[in-house]
Amino acid sequence: MNPALALYLILALPLAHAIVLVMLPRPPGLRDVIHIGFSALTAALAFYLLNAAAHDIATRVTLGRPLQNVDLAFSVEPLGALFGAVIAGLSVLHAAHTTGFVRATGEKSAAGLMAFNALSAAAAIALAYSANLFTMFVAYQALVLVSSPLAARSDNEDVGRSVRTFLATLLAPAMGLFLPAMVWTYTIAGASDFRAGGILAGHGLDPTTANVLLVLFVVGLSMSAIPPFYQWLTATTAATYPALVSIQALALLPAGGLAVLKVAAFVFGSELAAAALASHILVALAGAGMCVAALIALSKQDLRERLAYSCMAQTLAAVMGALLALSAGLFAASLQIVATACAATTLLMAVGTTAAVTGRRNVADYPGLGRVMPWTFAGFAVACASMIGMPPFAGAWAKVWLIIAAATPGAGMIWAAVLLGLASVLTFAHLGPLAAAALAARAPTDAFKKPDGASVLLATPVIIGAAATLWLLVLADPLASFLSPVWTPRT
Repeated sequence: MNPALALYLILALPLAHAIVLVMLPRPPGLRDVIHIGFSALTAALAFYLLNAAAHDIATRVTLGRPLQNVDLAFSVEPLGALFGAVIAGLSVLHAAHTTGFVRATGEKSAAGLMAFNALSAAAAIALAYSANLFTMFVAYQALVLVSSPLAARSDNEDVGRSVRTFLATLLAPAMGLFLPAMVWTYTIAGASDFRAGGILAGHGLDPTTANVLLVLFVVGLSMSAIPPFYQWLTATTAATYPALVSIQALALLPAGGLAVLKVAAFVFGSELAAAALASHILVALAGAGMCVAALIALSKQDLRERLAYSCMAQTLAAVMGALLALSAGLFAASLQIVATACAATTLLMAVGTTAAVTGRRNVADYPGLGRVMPWTFAGFAVACASMIGMPPFAGAWAKVWLIIAAATPGAGMIWAAVLLGLASVLTFAHLGPLAAAALAARAPTDAFKKPDGASVLLATPVIIGAAATLWLLVLADPLASFLSPVWTPRT
C-alpha cells in the first residue's frame, strides 16, 4: 500500500462503516464487531499515514476542482497526520466503549448512534487532512451536519431547540465570517493551499486587512467555542454519553481548535504579527472565556454540564496558544489539543460507564464510587489530573509551554499567562475535589443497579485512555521535533 491509497481509503472507509452498520443493525454481536473492526482499520490507516509524514513522504490526493486553482484536496503533513492519528486511535476506544454502553443501557437505535459517531470522527479526520482552506471549509460543514443527529439524541424535552441552536451557532458564523475570509484570502494570495510559513506570507498585508481577516477566521470557526458563539456546546449537554464523547472530546471541539491552529500556522504564518491588535483582543477574549467557563463548571452539578464547560476551557487555552504568533505557542496549542482529547475522552467514557452501571450522574453522587469501581476511577483521576495541568501529567506540559509562550518578550502577554494560571486553579477546583472524593470517601452500599458492575467493554477503554494520557508524558520532545516543519518551513 502507498500513502495516496491509504489517504483515499481513510476518507472512504467511514462512509462504508456507517452504511454497513445501518444495513446490519442485528444481531448485536455482529453490529458491535463491525463498529469496532472498522474503527480499528481506520486507526491503522491513520498511523500508517503518520509514519509516512514522519519519513517526509509527501502525499496529496485531489477529489475535484470546483474552481480554478481551488481543489477539494487532502494531504499528509505533520500537523494533520498527528491529529488524524489521535482522533482515529481514540475512536477505537470510543467504539468499544459505545458497544458496552448500549448493551448496558438498552440504547434504542444503537446502530444509528454508532454510525453518526463514526461519521463525526471521519469528518474531523477529513478536516485534519485538508490541504487547503476550501477543503477545510467543506469538512467543517460536513462535521456540523453529521454531528447534528448526535445533538438530537438527548433526554432534554426541547430537543428541537437544542438542535436549532447547535446548527445556527456553528453554521451561521462559518457562512457569514469564515467563508468571506476564505474568499478574501484567495483574492490576496491567488491560492488557498496550506503552506508552512503561511499563504499570506510575503504579500505585505496592511495591519487593517490582517486584523480584520484574523477576526473573521477565528470568530467564524465557532466550533472552537470562542465567545460569544459557544452556545452550540451548552445546547448538547443533555445528549447521551457516547454522543457527548464525540461532541466534547473527540470530534467537534478538537476540530475547532485544530482549525484555528491551521489558520494561524498555514494561512497567516509570519503575517500574524501584522494582526497584533486582533491577536491581543482575541487572546483576551479566549482567556476571559476560559476562566469564565472553568468558573461556571464549578457551579454545575450534572457531570455532563460540568465537563462541557471544562472541555470548553481547555480548547480556548489551545486557541490562545495558536494566536501568540510564536513557535512555542503553536507547539503548546498542538500539545494542548492532543492532551485534552486524550484526557477528555477518558473522562467522558468514565462518566458514561458510571451512569450506565450505577445510574449516577451528579457530583453529589460520586463520593466513594472509586472504592467499588477502582479501575474506572483510576482512569478518571489520571484524566482529571491531566486536564488540571498537574505535574507530571501530560496536560501540565501543554500548560507550561502556553505560559512560557505568553510570557516571552516576543509575545509580551504576561497577563495571558496569568489567565492561564487562574484557569488551571479553577479547573482544579471543579475536578480535583471530585476525583479525590470518589477515591477517598466511604463506598456507597447501593452503588450498582446490577450486581455484576461494569463490563470489560465499559472499563477497559477508560483504562487504555488513561494509559494514553500518561504516555504523552514521554512524547513531548519527539512531538516537538515531528511538528517543527509546521513553524519552521524548509527551504
